[in-house]
Amino acid sequence: MRQLPLHVSPDRPNEYCPRCGQQNHELNLSAGHVLEETLEGLFHFDGKVFRTAKLLLFKPGELTKRFLEGKRMPYVPPIRLYVFLSFVFFFLLSLSMGPVSKEPTRKLLEKKGVQEVADSVRANAPESTRFQVYEADSSDSPLTSALNLNFSQAELLYISKDPSPARIDSAIRSRGAEPTTMRRLALRQTVRSLNASPDEITNKWIRMLPTVMFVLMPLFALLLKWLYRRQHQYYLAHLIFSIHFHSFVFVLFIVNLLLGYLHISDWFEPVLFFLPAVYFYLALRNNFGQPPLKTLAKVLLMMVAYGLVLGISMIASALISVFTL
Repeated sequence: MRQLPLHVSPDRPNEYCPRCGQQNHELNLSAGHVLEETLEGLFHFDGKVFRTAKLLLFKPGELTKRFLEGKRMPYVPPIRLYVFLSFVFFFLLSLSMGPVSKEPTRKLLEKKGVQEVADSVRANAPESTRFQVYEADSSDSPLTSALNLNFSQAELLYISKDPSPARIDSAIRSRGAEPTTMRRLALRQTVRSLNASPDEITNKWIRMLPTVMFVLMPLFALLLKWLYRRQHQYYLAHLIFSIHFHSFVFVLFIVNLLLGYLHISDWFEPVLFFLPAVYFYLALRNNFGQPPLKTLAKVLLMMVAYGLVLGISMIASALISVFTL
């Protein structure tokens, strides 16, 4: 007869399965026991959320500091926190973008003219996400002007009705330029965007933004590591700081969108400009402990550098969304 290990009772099964590691539970449980376990898990999770929110919102940098000290169990993990807040923000943003039109853009231009379409886009976009739209008398396209191919609105509408390779090449040669691969692609995608609806273009761009922001977070951490390179901290420390800072910014924009639904967001919009910088300053002071003036200089430098990268990324993502229609 095979002997059982000394720590295992002959009338009690092993606590964990030796093959898969799953914990052995009694399946014949009362409803009260199931309710007790459910409430315990629920309030334990809520406790994590409340503790995390308190530090994230009211003690800049403290959540990162405690995570790096190894105090991780009482708080929501950084990646999970970021994913949840970014999901809520982009979901609300997609809801706040009112429909413009499902008709092809070229038909709207033919019916209304460029300026009326631009006014419609501005009117349906939330104030915090409005962007510059070309005026009615503009003949430039972001894709073609960079390659010195300046077509009028009427010419682009004419090409969009039949964007065959021969017509594309002929249009490029009419500007005294050689039809290279880049010029063909730029003009083809420009007229293709005219055949897409404003809703399609806007929705495609919004779907790209979560990926863009997720890619920018490590870049933000890399810039931060360069600023504090003399402290010889691991990149992971700066990455955790970046995740918590972006999570805080997402909270601000979520609040702004919610206030926008109530039509009382005007007073909150100036907060979006200065509060992230103040929070960033206090978080840096809490985590790195450098003198106030030195920290302030790094905040200004970081905001300028990251603002430039963010602006370029937004323009690039808009162009990519048009290029991939």
